[in-house]
Amino acid sequence: MKILKTFILLTMPVCLYAQKVEIKVQDNFVKLSAEQTQSELKPGWTVFDIKLKDKLIHYLSGGHSSQLTDDNMPEFHIIPAENEVLADYAIIRLQNKKYYRKIPKSDIWENDYKRVEPAHFYIKSDGDNGFICHPLEALVKGEYILLNIKQNPIGELKDWNVYPFQVP
Repeated sequence: MKILKTFILLTMPVCLYAQKVEIKVQDNFVKLSAEQTQSELKPGWTVFDIKLKDKLIHYLSGGHSSQLTDDNMPEFHIIPAENEVLADYAIIRLQNKKYYRKIPKSDIWENDYKRVEPAHFYIKSDGDNGFICHPLEALVKGEYILLNIKQNPIGELKDWNVYPFQVP
């Protein structure tokens, strides 16, 4: 039995702390739940047997996020995973439609984003492995996502895990 326990402990991946993203609402930190984007591939035009570029669209279902911030300067508590750094995280503003929220560009790097780094955020340590940060400039009213811009895409259509929130 002791050999079995040792084998299980050696084969399990070691993670010192889990990734956690929280947002401050009414002086308490509330966990932001991660959502996976949904994707749609719109075929391009065919002109003289030449196929033009297909368009990939990433979106989140629902007209609004379930997490509302107190004001336009939300405060986040981010604990990066073992192989991540805080500068890997960024905020992207979404385009709001009636029944869904659309990410403006299909590639993360083409979007207008603000990285969580001292140029755009006030950052302080929480004393452990996490960071408490809030933007230096007020965010415009609308729907946003916080995401790791260096994450590996999921599936054929390259979906992402994101943390949606809404600024009133």
